[in-house]
Amino acid sequence: MVVEAMRNAIRERLLSTVPELKDVFEPHAAEEDSQKPYAVILQGEDDDESPWAGFRRIVEVWPYVSRSTFGHVDSLEKKIIAALDKQMLTTETGEVFSCVYLGSASQDVVDEDWDAITRGMQFAVMALQPVGTDGQITSDPWVPALAAWTTSVLGAEWTVYNGYWPLGYNRPAIMWRVTGIDVAMIGMALYRVTKRFSVHVLGDAQHPEHAGVHALVDALGSSIKIPLDPVDRRFLTVSDPRAAVGADAIREGQITITLSRRTARPYEEAPLIRSVYYKPNIR
Repeated sequence: MVVEAMRNAIRERLLSTVPELKDVFEPHAAEEDSQKPYAVILQGEDDDESPWAGFRRIVEVWPYVSRSTFGHVDSLEKKIIAALDKQMLTTETGEVFSCVYLGSASQDVVDEDWDAITRGMQFAVMALQPVGTDGQITSDPWVPALAAWTTSVLGAEWTVYNGYWPLGYNRPAIMWRVTGIDVAMIGMALYRVTKRFSVHVLGDAQHPEHAGVHALVDALGSSIKIPLDPVDRRFLTVSDPRAAVGADAIREGQITITLSRRTARPYEEAPLIRSVYYKPNIR
């Protein structure tokens, strides 16, 4: 039911934003005499290697036009990508998901029986939080400080999120997500907490993703420490910032970074010894 509801939401989005399409069908519903141009939605093969941990399915969209020139297919392909890629869609039951364009699903195809030409397009359909749940997936107490630092670097136009994409996220946006935590002892009184973060940079027309990625990586590379609590002189030590500019902003995040800080071990106060008695003849 979840996949069907998402396909229905994709169908409604395409019909409302691509006026050239006469209809959007499931594979069994299209017929030889269906009025062209139209699109067909089918479920593709899922990729288990995806770094996305939530609900994810592969969906293919095939625009069919009358057999003429593939320039018409190219035009429809661009409009379909603009309608779906990195856009939030909502099912009839209120579940929110996003489609991410992955590329072509096939070479150009000539269907002589139906007198049509077409080309497949692949989209990853991903719920922005586990389907059927509300609320936050994950959070980290360091992220408010990281959000303040990020705003100082990129400006207030960028919204910073803590650990997950919410149902109504704004663009341009940054999302800090914890991917690993290590704790190591440093003597009897101290221990070091090390956390690995993925940083997702989701831009818009005025604030491109690559510009946000470059600005953050430059700032991380030049920062030795990021303030955690300046009043108490607590800081996060920055190490190993890396960027993959071409990585997907929603699924993977383009930046990885390691942050650490030293923390005093808690201890319980014991009552003071008021006196000591010594008996030398005890055996």
